[in-house]
Amino acid sequence: MTVISAALFGTDWRGASPGSAELLRECAARGWTVVLTAPGPVGAPVLTVTAPGSDPLGAGLGLVGGTPSHAVFVAGSVPEVRSARRAGVPCVAVRGGGATAPELRAAGAAEVHRDAVALLRVLDDSLLARPRAFGAGRLPAAVAPGGRSG
Repeated sequence: MTVISAALFGTDWRGASPGSAELLRECAARGWTVVLTAPGPVGAPVLTVTAPGSDPLGAGLGLVGGTPSHAVFVAGSVPEVRSARRAGVPCVAVRGGGATAPELRAAGAAEVHRDAVALLRVLDDSLLARPRAFGAGRLPAAVAPGGRSG
């Protein structure tokens, strides 16, 4: 399962980050369950959390009965990376909110990519393609364990 920050996307598939619409489409084409943390583009091939409140990541997991050990969050900011860390969900960060790669890593991101285009180029080797690789005992030190291993 992939939970993606809606902050990376616009409302008409012209994503706020280069390649973001293509990333959504590719994840959906691979049959991955994709959840946006807020209403996304009209016609998006993903589920969206319509009222995320203060815990959009938790709401996204709840929407599909997902567990932290079987999910990956794509974040666009330090607060989102911290949210994933608190939830025990491994996180891939896409720079764009003004944060630097070292700041995103310090907040708990397992990977940091320049933008969605860069993430797409390495998608098969990224954490998105292998969410279970971070079982309970193998999370990066900055990420709290998120339940049972897969």
